[in-house]
Amino acid sequence: MCTEQTCGSCKHFRRHYVRQARGRYLPLIYGHCVKPRLKNRDADTRACPHWQEREPDPR
Repeated sequence: MCTEQTCGSCKHFRRHYVRQARGRYLPLIYGHCVKPRLKNRDADTRACPHWQEREPDPR
């Protein structure tokens, strides 16, 4: 599967969310990377050399 290599498609990217009324969560465009150290990133930032394809969500 060919995926665009951005932070948002990387398995090391952790997206941030904001909680809305009634406990619903809205995904934000930014998050952070956990490899090799914690770094703030936008989801559409070009991927670094540590990029690995995210596995599909089992839901």
